[in-house]
Amino acid sequence: MPDLRNGNSRFYQTPDQLKQLPLLLLPVYLVVFSAFFDTHAQMPVLAPYAAALGATPFLIGSVIGTYSLFNIAGNFAGGLAIDRKGWKMPLLGGLIGVSLILFLYTRAGSAYDLILIRGAHGFMGGILVPAALACLTIGEGGSGLRGRRLAGFGAAIGLAALTGPLVAGIIASRISYQAVYLVLAAMMLTATIAAFPLLKSHKPCRNLPGSPRISFRQISGHPALLGAFLFALGTMGATGTLASFLPSRAEEIGFNPAQTGMLFATFAITAVIIQIAWPLKLKPLLRENCRACVIGLLLLSLALVLAAFLHSRAGMFFALAIYGLGFGLSFQGMLGLVIEGSQPAWRGRAIGLFFAVYSLGVAIVPPLSGLIWQNLPAIFPFYTAAAIALLSTWAGRALSAETS
Repeated sequence: MPDLRNGNSRFYQTPDQLKQLPLLLLPVYLVVFSAFFDTHAQMPVLAPYAAALGATPFLIGSVIGTYSLFNIAGNFAGGLAIDRKGWKMPLLGGLIGVSLILFLYTRAGSAYDLILIRGAHGFMGGILVPAALACLTIGEGGSGLRGRRLAGFGAAIGLAALTGPLVAGIIASRISYQAVYLVLAAMMLTATIAAFPLLKSHKPCRNLPGSPRISFRQISGHPALLGAFLFALGTMGATGTLASFLPSRAEEIGFNPAQTGMLFATFAITAVIIQIAWPLKLKPLLRENCRACVIGLLLLSLALVLAAFLHSRAGMFFALAIYGLGFGLSFQGMLGLVIEGSQPAWRGRAIGLFFAVYSLGVAIVPPLSGLIWQNLPAIFPFYTAAAIALLSTWAGRALSAETS
């Protein structure tokens, strides 16, 4: 097996390119924001849009789930393309592809059309996001510089999660579902245009001899990265379960839909604050990415238990604030483990695998939690998700300890 710690990059940056990079990163953050705004904006509108097109409950579930399935395939394809060709073409192809696909949502005539569109959307989105993250990790630049870039990546995602559902809900209620997708397509097209200065600055790089031939299987078997993937599975499984079952839990306590949106906003705002504070205070304090993941997953597991157990409105807001704190810590820790535990020659595939597991957690944990609740009514889905998060914490910590 090749030594995964000593790979040479085929797509390294020259000193002149690195000097230009800080200003050119602003379009990348716009791309990340637009991509995740697209994802979160569809949360309140996709299911009712499918129902309006005549979808049965099974087809509604298929419309939603198809995205994650094809997103995983896109993550693998994007990671491989980044390592072979650099991040430029995957980023450009993902931007153009997602822009066109978002417009196709407005032309859907049935739920089956939506399933096909969602599959294409998931695949192209799976290529786009790893390419954007790979761009942010160009050059070594020290862990402090990478930490600031990754903090901006996380903050862009948090802001998208905060604003996406609100904006989409307003547009859908006042205009139409199709109008939501026109706005999303326009946003993505704007991000594509804004990214051209960055794409233009990306010059062909020389091939360096001696780059090891490394497979996805070998990368996934690396203890530090496998630990990060397990942390991702627990974090995103918990987050998917929260998104799926918090509305019904909040309604049980007496929240109306607008107040439920405020609960999600509490989670998102707290997570954004953590992303911003990460390179300034939190990373020097915690010192280790693995420690941030462990503390973060413990906090979000506690928050899930509190959200299932507490019966007051104040208690729910408190639980969601804790969840945001835990998510922010674990997300930054996971990104750090993947980026600092990989080498440029195969970092694209490591990032692709990370986002594949990221999507897998959302795809499998919420249905499993719901199935257990259906057969054992005393076990609310939050308890199952918390148990899986704790198990992934233990396993991820044990694997990461092998490399420390």
